[in-house]
Amino acid sequence: MAEPKKDYLSSLATEIEKKPDSFKEEKIERVQKPRRDLNPKLLIGIGAVVLAAVIGVYFLFFAPNIEVEDFVGKTTNEVGVWARENGIDTQNIVLNQVFSMEYDADQIISQNREAGSKIRKNATLIFEVSKGADPDESITFPDLMNMTLSEVNDWVNINKLSNTKVNVVYSDTVEADRVISYDLRSVNENNFTRGTNLTINVSKGPQPAGEVTVEDFVKKEVSEVETFAKNKKITLEITEVYHDEIESGKVVSQSIAAGSTMKQGETLTIAVSKGKAVHIPNLIGYTPSQLEAWSANADNKVTIVKKEVYSESPAGSVIAQSLAAGSQVDAGTVLELTVSLYMPQLQTSSRQWLGQDYLALNAWVDEANAKGANIAAGPWDGETCSDEYPTPGAIISYHCMDVNGNELPHGCDRPLPLNAKIGYKRSTGACTASTPEPTPEPNPIAFNAVPESEILSWCANSGAQCRFEYNQVRYAVLLNGTEEITTKNIYLKSSDTVTVQLPETAATPEP
Repeated sequence: MAEPKKDYLSSLATEIEKKPDSFKEEKIERVQKPRRDLNPKLLIGIGAVVLAAVIGVYFLFFAPNIEVEDFVGKTTNEVGVWARENGIDTQNIVLNQVFSMEYDADQIISQNREAGSKIRKNATLIFEVSKGADPDESITFPDLMNMTLSEVNDWVNINKLSNTKVNVVYSDTVEADRVISYDLRSVNENNFTRGTNLTINVSKGPQPAGEVTVEDFVKKEVSEVETFAKNKKITLEITEVYHDEIESGKVVSQSIAAGSTMKQGETLTIAVSKGKAVHIPNLIGYTPSQLEAWSANADNKVTIVKKEVYSESPAGSVIAQSLAAGSQVDAGTVLELTVSLYMPQLQTSSRQWLGQDYLALNAWVDEANAKGANIAAGPWDGETCSDEYPTPGAIISYHCMDVNGNELPHGCDRPLPLNAKIGYKRSTGACTASTPEPTPEPNPIAFNAVPESEILSWCANSGAQCRFEYNQVRYAVLLNGTEEITTKNIYLKSSDTVTVQLPETAATPEP
């Protein structure tokens, strides 16, 4: 507020200098008026009114009251509209233009006033504005001839090539979406920049030759439609449907009616019959006789594979199926049916497992569990010796329980629950030691004047370990190194060693 007052005084002094001298000589005398005392309360009231007026004038004419918007990403035109709506002189708006890959041309990159701050109408606003990507920046030139249309467009958009044009044209020699040619306009690939003029021609395939009149293909062989599509240069799509009247391989319907026209290159869709469908009912609960009757029907030609499991359902009834009820399938389709075996039967004799090896019982349990049961078995009654079942591991006794360990009222005789338990006691061997049978002794023989051949025969038949020695005087027998009189009958075991001493004149025995 001080500067305007100074200007006013200066101007006033200048005006006085311009007045005539007579004016300068005039005297100004202050007229003294009688002093009058003012009421203090009145002075306070007047001061409050003046202060309120000053504050009101400040906020009405001088306080910043225009909220700045966030212009980043917006255009300069949007800034101008906002400025005019808020009475801001556009001459106070400064636009600094720079290259940017992130922002398109004419988009605001940054602003000197934060969004949400308050300004006056005469405030200066400075914006950094994008000029777009630098057209003189070098760009690596790709192998365009081996690129597709989408790859070309991606390359152009990512690098913001301002003067690159992509033409999509027909071609009989280049497949659709592949580059046909390109023109660089007076530069080569090594000097390519973002602003270089580049034209790329991409193929959209052969040009359609004209219109085709569609024939009536219903109930005709699909091969006829394939030949027509090839000759007329149209695209053929084939779907398969079930049909109760039109035989397999013939057309049921077509997407374009007979007599209508279509352009070459367009698509004709036909539905081809797969023949009659097999309608799968809800087979769960079927008895063996009901299932046999259903599968015997000529309209129900499916390949049935049965899987048998234990369940509470009656034996032979169907409890699950692999194909959903209500579905339609081809003839010969595999239909897997899960059939109930009812409950597992442990025994048909009250002593069936007594004396059996406990591993055999465990194997039976494993087989039952593989078919849907959940039976547990173990030597929970311990093990002990048994003369009745002396083989170690043999089952001495067993009993059947429910899942909670309670004895079944019918024991193990009737079908077991799916989660039954089988407890058994197994043998550790016989309680009474057995007496080994005596080893039979060979028949005795008296060696006095016995022919050598008989001695050889006795040795061979008795299993004794015979050894022959030759002596000039004696003809004797040594048993385990002790000499025996040859006239005595010798009793021996097969483990004994017999040494026969023969005169040197005796013939040498065969080994």
